[in-house]
Amino acid sequence: MYAKMLLSIKGTIMNKNYGIFKIPIKLSNSLEGDRQKFEQVFIAAQVRLKSFTLENNWKNHIGESFADSVEIYDSKEEFDKIIREVCELKPTVKLDKTFSAALEKRRLITISPEIYAENYPDGIEENSFEKLLTHEMAHRFHIRLLDGDEDAMGPIWFFEGFAIHAAGQFSNSKLRLTENEIWEIVNSTVRGSYKKYGYIFRYFLEKIPLNKMIEQAREKNFNTWLQSENK
Repeated sequence: MYAKMLLSIKGTIMNKNYGIFKIPIKLSNSLEGDRQKFEQVFIAAQVRLKSFTLENNWKNHIGESFADSVEIYDSKEEFDKIIREVCELKPTVKLDKTFSAALEKRRLITISPEIYAENYPDGIEENSFEKLLTHEMAHRFHIRLLDGDEDAMGPIWFFEGFAIHAAGQFSNSKLRLTENEIWEIVNSTVRGSYKKYGYIFRYFLEKIPLNKMIEQAREKNFNTWLQSENK
């Protein structure tokens, strides 16, 4: 018994950095003075996601990193240019002003916290930049839970709501929605408010187990199923 206890303690100590990776960070020249801060924020973002996975018994899914590099730009124009290149979009494609981060082809690409706050003031809260990084990794984690099937992530409100919940975004929001407002958003195919997505995701999470929703989200009748479970 004592030997097993020691082994357990040793395992805990050895695995304290499990799921936390030191990834090269590329910064715009003007941001180099804050390199240490950005390194710490990225570690904190990984710890945040790891905590979420432990809460849901998903630790086995974070043994591999989600990115090979982190890139933070001091210009929205430069960020947009890089995103178009990575995603192979036409130069004429316009990206929304609030579009602030993406994790594509194992590159976590973001704008600086200052530009993020300026362009998306509705998203600013405690540790908001850290949560932004966690949000993007959470999308990749979600896909990993689905064995790589990105098409099984469900409707926009659901997969964005999942990432919002995993990152702890808007957890202290005072927003409230009526039943009619909730179902109007759930049935919409137009991208909308992340704050509302977070509210709706947590609304259903109070009624339905997360694992069950993730499994059902891949089905075409997901919304109908939600209505039946919500009674």
